Amino acid sequence: MTRPRPRVPSDRSATWRGGRRGAGAESGQALAEYVAVVGLLLLVIAVVIVAVRPVGTDIGAELVCAVEQVGEPGAPEECVTEVEGTGSDDEGGDDRYSPPTGDCEDDVTFGKVNLDEEYQSHVVQIDCVWYPVKTICASSELPDGWFDRDEDDRVYLEDEIVEFVDCVTDGHGDPKDDPEDESCVNSLPTSEEFDEDGPPKVQVGCKELPVPKGCEAQWEAYKDAPAGKERAGKSGDLANCISKVYGAIEPECVVSSSSHVDSENISFLFVRWGSSNGMLIEQLGDGRIRVHILKGGEQGGGVTFDSAISFDVAGMTGYSMDKTYEFTDMKKAQEWIDWYKEYDKVAGKMNNDCTPSSEHWGKMCTPSGEGDELALEEPEHHELSEGEGSSKKVRFSGGLSASTEFGPAEIEGSVEGGYEGEVSVDETLYSDGATTVSYTSTDIGGFLIGASIGGGKPFAGDKKECKKKDSDESKCGLGGAGAGSGGMEWTGTTQVEVNRNPDGSLLNVILRMDDQVLTTLANAGIDIEATLPRGFSVGGGWERTNQDGKASVREMILDFGQFPELEDTLGPKIDELFPLDDEGRLKKDDVEIDAGDYAEGGSLYEEIDDHANVRELRYDVERSSDDGHLGVDLMGLNLFEAEWTSVDEKRDLKDSTFEVTDVNGKKQKVSPAPACKAVDFEPDEGYYADDFSDPPTRNKNPEHDLGAEYFDNESPRYTEDGPYPGTDYDGDVPGDKDDLVHSLVDEYSEAFPDTNILVVKDFENFSFEHVEGLEHLATVDGVDVIAIDKGTVKNKGDGGWTNWGFTGEYEREGDKTVHFSPQPGGGGLCTVDNAQVGLFDGDRVGDPPLVMAATSSSGGSKGGGSKNGHC
Repeated sequence: MTRPRPRVPSDRSATWRGGRRGAGAESGQALAEYVAVVGLLLLVIAVVIVAVRPVGTDIGAELVCAVEQVGEPGAPEECVTEVEGTGSDDEGGDDRYSPPTGDCEDDVTFGKVNLDEEYQSHVVQIDCVWYPVKTICASSELPDGWFDRDEDDRVYLEDEIVEFVDCVTDGHGDPKDDPEDESCVNSLPTSEEFDEDGPPKVQVGCKELPVPKGCEAQWEAYKDAPAGKERAGKSGDLANCISKVYGAIEPECVVSSSSHVDSENISFLFVRWGSSNGMLIEQLGDGRIRVHILKGGEQGGGVTFDSAISFDVAGMTGYSMDKTYEFTDMKKAQEWIDWYKEYDKVAGKMNNDCTPSSEHWGKMCTPSGEGDELALEEPEHHELSEGEGSSKKVRFSGGLSASTEFGPAEIEGSVEGGYEGEVSVDETLYSDGATTVSYTSTDIGGFLIGASIGGGKPFAGDKKECKKKDSDESKCGLGGAGAGSGGMEWTGTTQVEVNRNPDGSLLNVILRMDDQVLTTLANAGIDIEATLPRGFSVGGGWERTNQDGKASVREMILDFGQFPELEDTLGPKIDELFPLDDEGRLKKDDVEIDAGDYAEGGSLYEEIDDHANVRELRYDVERSSDDGHLGVDLMGLNLFEAEWTSVDEKRDLKDSTFEVTDVNGKKQKVSPAPACKAVDFEPDEGYYADDFSDPPTRNKNPEHDLGAEYFDNESPRYTEDGPYPGTDYDGDVPGDKDDLVHSLVDEYSEAFPDTNILVVKDFENFSFEHVEGLEHLATVDGVDVIAIDKGTVKNKGDGGWTNWGFTGEYEREGDKTVHFSPQPGGGGLCTVDNAQVGLFDGDRVGDPPLVMAATSSSGGSKGGGSKNGHC
């Protein structure tokens, strides 16, 4: 599975920091931020601060304060602090530096370069070479009195501002294999002369990268700028764009993984049941560790479903539940895994009077309290996603008949005319609201779904040749390079995956095939190079690796951030293949693929062939398994039978390539793929949580909905005596539930005015998604009072005042869904466009300053209506 990436914005973002946004974000080359001054507003702020600040004050800190206080009363004067320091009180600010020499080898000269009508970039000349100024250098190492000097007078002797010089120049060196090499980690596209007629490729950090599609404006500005000061001003902007685009278009890269699956199937007379449980541990190219807890499908009533969990390079198949955790290092991951092993042993432990078949006979088994105790001890963790998978019968009809002068090309599964078979239909919900849906198959079904995407003819041979009026029909359809082989056994895994942003817009489409699929097609007489998309052709670099201990997968990645115009043309087709309900959830039972419904031309296949980036991953694989069997027969009748299997697999990335479309529309290849050898991931504040995450276990499923968070109502904060614990209310407790909910909403909103208040009667009938600041305040006569800063609450039971009530900042969606926002001035983190305000704080430096707008929270709807909150 692949974590969705943030789409590449169309507006200018003058800086970008490598790493990830909380749960999710870019894993491209990390860069320092570079200072950009925006418009008149920041200039006015700087002038005011310079006019009123004492000499020696920390200018960087003042600017951070000033920008954060934009729109607040008293700003920016209240940001000025009396700090004693060196320097003179004379007008003009004598900073006591020696006069410059006039030689660029000895002098350090500051300047600015216009990026466009709004933006300017700070640059500095050191040893006759121009550099953009890193944010950290501007905030902590600027020479004393820098703001006091006129712009034309900002020239200093290099040996008198060594700390600033070192800050700017550190990490500017030649490319190295290690992306963390301190000698090159901050390198930028050169500000000097370069070969403008060569392929668009520049150094960003320790890597030389093709300038990707999506950075055309920055590339043209950089290329057209004169060498020296002007080009230096454009280089930081170009580097930021390159990092951002690569982070968006390339999925996470798994560099090593280990998996373990225990599978058990038991039958008694004509009833059978079973389960599979697995753990997959993955290490990503940026050092993060992902731990997947998986459960397989159930069996029973004489009907067998696919319950085996399998891991392969094209994805995980056959699971019914996947909860994924993420950690910044193996030590943290191991600490959580050790806890989980203990929790798994006891959570959902059955009482002595329960048997393995009890659940299937409808008998309820009470969990052991030991699991509840362990739940309180769960180590820090980051919940990344939850997924559900199910086996699905899919019918594919039309568009498959293919014959050549050599005879029919056939594969087992009735390729000619149609196909009906099983695929794994998976849906994953991420903690930030992004989603993934996919079809994965280890038989021809997955391949045919991929073929369906192609339009009228699945993977139709030589497209240009087939469109000619006098085309050679032998080169169309499934065309072959030799005689077709009927009844070929299918091997390998195919996966079609669609990722969406939190707002529901398309992020990318990924088509994967492993080497065994390609071998199967080749053995069936299909000319791979003539019939498959570019990324899977021999010309694209594919080689057979069907050997013991080897595995490879190729991925075609169509990114809608790089090609936003394709969302309008391909979106309807994707919506047909992956139908969604009103809440954006996959309708797994509504898929039926009919190739005859799709006209040729403008197909997803053709767009993939023309626009997609291609990644190839090659692994060394070690696999071992243990099997067992126990059976009891009586006069030929099978009374009891048990089978169990334990499988372990380890894989390590051997090499990788990433073929990207550059700004000239050409294909350039990078090795290793950037995400497979990236700078270390740095988590945002709040990345880890220590509350109970409710992971699935062998005998117990999570007690919350897919994508929702787990909270219990067993531990209210206030339990002291009094009618309404935690408040000053001393009246009577209403006996009528309607009146009680009304009263609780009123009293607790008054006692806790800085947060939203939710009152619910039946806690288990409510689910919570993307929640911050939730706290169970009290329970009164069986009714729970909850404080919540932000998040979505869904009522799965009955509505009305009898069952719930709420007040605060919220928007109501329908009758039973409420989206809470932070109260103005309350405890919630107030953000605008997912970015916090700041100039030198490392967040979106160079974007227009974001103004915090406070609004009144008086009035307020309670239990109904709509009230929009604002930051």
